Amino acid sequence: MRRLVDTPVRPLATLAAQMGQLVVVRHGQASLFAADYDELSSTGIAQARALGVYLRGAMPAVDRVFTGPAKRQRDTAALASEAASTDAARWPDPELVGELDEHDAFALVRGALMQAPDDRQLADLAAGTNPSLDPRARSAGFQRLFEVVMSRWLLGALDVPGVETWIEFSTRVERGIARMLEAAGPGAKILAFTSVGPLAVMLRRALEGTSERSFATAWRLRNSSMTTFAIRGQEFTLDGFNALPHLPDPRNWTFR
Repeated sequence: MRRLVDTPVRPLATLAAQMGQLVVVRHGQASLFAADYDELSSTGIAQARALGVYLRGAMPAVDRVFTGPAKRQRDTAALASEAASTDAARWPDPELVGELDEHDAFALVRGALMQAPDDRQLADLAAGTNPSLDPRARSAGFQRLFEVVMSRWLLGALDVPGVETWIEFSTRVERGIARMLEAAGPGAKILAFTSVGPLAVMLRRALEGTSERSFATAWRLRNSSMTTFAIRGQEFTLDGFNALPHLPDPRNWTFR
């Protein structure tokens, strides 16, 4: 019987060997409503260290480690790396990838409130962030406000001077993904530390969904969680989502 295709068939083992792994970590809990949000909270520090201890056994061999430039991203990477290190092995030093930085969330919220002072929906949601409220209630209130602002940003209905548009932001993150994959090479095991926004772009790419649905999924990402992508050539496939094996007690799970 004549073969329809003359290209040699590669063994499955060869194909599997070329498949790489990109594990993307959302940073540990930051300091919402503090003077400097970008500082990890005490909970965020503990989350990052617990992640490193877990990965010491679960992922001892890492080819490249990348981190965004935000302090909460860099500190999560540093704390996890320190906790993962042993006398026999340690991760490569984290490499800075500027494209993994988060969008300016607080500038977007301020801009939205300033541009539409008579917007009843935004005003009511902003009232839910009053400093007099319980911290958990205030955090939940900020999330509700933020989601509405982000929805407008994604649809192009919010343009704040000096702040990236959604198209500019997602294009920037895609450049960062390309940089990491090119630097690491085929079959590499990669760790990257970033935030919800860049992860939403990665989910959109992997699932080929809309920007709105990708962000709706990304809102579920907890601090220090791991989301894994299988990578090979142009393939970019979701292989694990929002994993927290290093935090078995749900009381240590946080969104903000």
